Amino acid sequence: MVGASLPYHLRPHKAVDRRIFLDLLRRFERWRPLGEYAYLSMGAYPLEDHKLVHRALGITRLIAFDFDEGVVARQLFNRPIKTCSCLHKSAGALIDELHRILDAAGCSNDTGVIVWLDYTNPKQVGSQLREFQTLLDRLRAGDVVRVTVNAHPAALSEPEDRPSAGKRPPTIEEQQAKRFERLQEKIGELLPSTAKPEDLTMDGLPAVLAGSFAAAALQALPVSGETTFKPLSITRYRDGLQMLSITGAVVARSEEQEMATRLDLGAWPFASEVWTRIHNLVVPDLTIRERLFLEREVMSGRDADIVRELGFDKAGDIAVEDFLNNYRLYYRFYPTLLSADL
Repeated sequence: MVGASLPYHLRPHKAVDRRIFLDLLRRFERWRPLGEYAYLSMGAYPLEDHKLVHRALGITRLIAFDFDEGVVARQLFNRPIKTCSCLHKSAGALIDELHRILDAAGCSNDTGVIVWLDYTNPKQVGSQLREFQTLLDRLRAGDVVRVTVNAHPAALSEPEDRPSAGKRPPTIEEQQAKRFERLQEKIGELLPSTAKPEDLTMDGLPAVLAGSFAAAALQALPVSGETTFKPLSITRYRDGLQMLSITGAVVARSEEQEMATRLDLGAWPFASEVWTRIHNLVVPDLTIRERLFLEREVMSGRDADIVRELGFDKAGDIAVEDFLNNYRLYYRFYPTLLSADL
């Protein structure tokens, strides 16, 4: 996968998405203090999100996991604190053994957990949905779940879908029909009944996948139960391939309104109080000078004036005027990437 192979310090798209998640957790603390929560995430080799939640929220009960032993070895070296546990496990194994793992890491009290399942392989979306369901079944009210999945339509294709020599290439409609067939095979009954082949576009596939996770959540926590899974923020971004991030909380139905009031999501620009509200993060690669200029001008300047002062109208393949309104919302989270001689 293109995004997964890029060094973390060269992935501003993912960095913005991660910092929006952290901003949501700070807002979540208006309802539930998170300092004593356990934080579990794949984290990759740098453990960037573990570092952020530790520094910003004071969380010390940290657990990282990965199915690649080489990644786990690097995690052990890059731990933000020595008590961070680094486990050689797949997401499915971690979910199956969740309570035992929490006990072994000294995280067995009732304060709560935050779990981030960061997937990259679109061919395994069916098992990813099932793991999400199983996880919800093991959690309690107040726990937070975040899931990131590949939402790039072309990633649903298989090598055999390519035309053989001498044959005409498939039309867009034929490609969409084949990808939709494969998605149906993987997701089954969790595929929204309204989904259709023409939905498998860059704009449409995230909505289809969000609907599938909504159906999975409803199966895990049906309306007859005491708890529900409430979406809080749903974002998509291009990091080589398009990714979709869904963050929500398990909440007692009797406390759902109280949580919504405390978090005041209506005043937060990245809130998704319904499954259909998906925020598209348009994140260009900016130089330090470009970023400093935009931070000074973007909240008060007119778009046309900003573009004229910049002297160019495109940053890579993104038109400047196309991302300015988006940038106004997330500029506080754009990472500062600097080179240094150590």
